[in-house]
Amino acid sequence: MTERRRRRKQSGRRLCGTVLLLCVFLQMLAGPVPARAESEADGTENAERSPLRIAVASDLHLDPDNTDKSQGTEVVYNMELVDALLWDAKQQGAEMILLTGDLVNGGKPQRHEALAEKLRKAEREGLPVYVLPGNHDLAPVGQTEFASYYEDFGYAEACSRDPVSLSYCVIRDGLMLLMMDTAGYSLGAIDLPGAAARGSNEPFFSEQTLQWAEGCLRDAREKGLPVLAAGHYNLLPEISRQPGSGYCIENGDRFTELLRAYHVPLYLSGHMHTRGVYQEEGLTEILTEYLLGYPTGYSLLDLSGSTLRYTPRRVDVDAWASATGQDDAVLKNFTDWQQEGLYNYSVSNISYMSERNPITEEEKNNAVGFFYTVMNAFWSGTLSEQRARIEAMPGYEPFFRCAEGYAYGWWLKELIRTASPLLKGFTLEIGNPAA
Repeated sequence: MTERRRRRKQSGRRLCGTVLLLCVFLQMLAGPVPARAESEADGTENAERSPLRIAVASDLHLDPDNTDKSQGTEVVYNMELVDALLWDAKQQGAEMILLTGDLVNGGKPQRHEALAEKLRKAEREGLPVYVLPGNHDLAPVGQTEFASYYEDFGYAEACSRDPVSLSYCVIRDGLMLLMMDTAGYSLGAIDLPGAAARGSNEPFFSEQTLQWAEGCLRDAREKGLPVLAAGHYNLLPEISRQPGSGYCIENGDRFTELLRAYHVPLYLSGHMHTRGVYQEEGLTEILTEYLLGYPTGYSLLDLSGSTLRYTPRRVDVDAWASATGQDDAVLKNFTDWQQEGLYNYSVSNISYMSERNPITEEEKNNAVGFFYTVMNAFWSGTLSEQRARIEAMPGYEPFFRCAEGYAYGWWLKELIRTASPLLKGFTLEIGNPAA
């Protein structure tokens, strides 16, 4: 912890929008890859590590200019939901929180200032914060200015910083956090001295950044430190490995192999606005969902000895509203409000699709119930367990007749087929990087 950070501590310092549905569909087609509950890594040197709980959140999209409550969506509660997230993470015993990009909704200075103020408050209340940039965080703010806004949330505490990107690493609690800047933001925001010239706004890891990351990993191996890596863009979903898709990190495959070579067990990401768990050749990736959409969730990681437990968590907005004296009826009954919103979303989608593919009123009602049940089961992580019951529902056949020719037609069928129980939590071995 830097002296400046210490002084500041002492002195006191909403379902995803329809424009994002396509990327969710594509991501889900890749499906959460079945993962082993545990790997075979040896974690002997880590057996004495004290238990540690880490909260992980992504895609906060904070925007103080978008708070018109008459719109009736989670998005307009963005300021309150960030507060509720930080409060809930602290109530759950998190000892730090990682924010994996898209911190604000467009990189305007006043939005970064508003978020930094909230993060300083969280730190004063004992919740250290570590941030990463996403594709929405830079321009007009550049890389240098971004780092200055978030100096006290990772950058000043870093044991090493990549000189040509916003990547950095931190060592604390017997653990290395490798925080990777995956870029994907405006070229005009790249202003660090020596940063490579680019021809597009696509995400990338430069040669210099890969060399820097390997140096950090080598250092962790020499010190016997386990490593958790994080970035905004994804590595393992199929779409993220298709060049030209808009989701593929240039040199992402090389970074993935680097993580495997140094036995890094876990990569944390966001960006796709949906929950996902993937595991391939010893590397696990957890996608944390969009904060401003149903179900307003984040991730909890519990490290104990050589094991790590992942549990998804829904922000208890109702409890936060009660504890902080909120007078907005929506915030005080947020869970019920969100469930009603999901049901209304189901109704509107069936109504829209049935204009082209007519079904009877009874069939519409059954199709709504089917859609609503599937989405609830997916977000709760119980879709795989409920597969047989869901396929037997009276709304199954009318829904897919109604949805023929629409993205929901193939997406829901694939979602049901590939649903993984890992979405409600699992344990893996984090092992020993020196093994």
